[in-house]
Amino acid sequence: MPRRVLIFWLAALCLLAGCAQGGAVAVAPPKAPPPSEYRIQRGDELEIRFALNPEFDSDALVLPDGRISLQLVGDLYAEGLTPAELTERLRNAYSIELRDPDIAVNVKSMAARIYVGGHIERPGEYPWSRQITAMQAIARAGGFSRTADTSHIIVLRRDKSGAERKIEIDIDDATSELGRNRDVYLAPYDLVMVPSSGVSDVNKWVDQYIRQNIPLRPRELDVP
Repeated sequence: MPRRVLIFWLAALCLLAGCAQGGAVAVAPPKAPPPSEYRIQRGDELEIRFALNPEFDSDALVLPDGRISLQLVGDLYAEGLTPAELTERLRNAYSIELRDPDIAVNVKSMAARIYVGGHIERPGEYPWSRQITAMQAIARAGGFSRTADTSHIIVLRRDKSGAERKIEIDIDDATSELGRNRDVYLAPYDLVMVPSSGVSDVNKWVDQYIRQNIPLRPRELDVP
């Protein structure tokens, strides 16, 4: 993960300290995850396998510069690509040395993380997985504190350009029979925040604790 992005979220978590122990509440199932494939991150470990040339099989770590180092072809940029896109890039690269290379790329281990902060038991950094939701992340972090405002669970997400998207979840609505509010699947490096029940203006709270007190701005995020 880019160092400056990590600093951004960790600084946010330091400002959003959790309090006394509480519990997680079940909410309506989220919609299916988006169809887009996982995109390779710095720190991921990849399995690269050659069906007809196993002597070139390797496990490659995505380095801090986003590249991997392989036999014959040297360094190739992998960060931000899906496994399928990287597979096609490798086929093109190896076709100079090998005839019709049959290559498969799998993500052996993911470096991606999510961050949970605010009025929960254990704010911090947690591993990301394809199927983890905001409520599951809160449960993993020990659940809500007694002072949590469960009507304004906030997920902050940044795209490659650094643009911020805010998603709100209201547990009361999500658990009602006709409620349309649903839990959401998390993307890598999402920040899940639970404000205090004493906060009257959630947007102002987000602005105060996330935007004004963090020196980084979206355009400064270290993204490709």
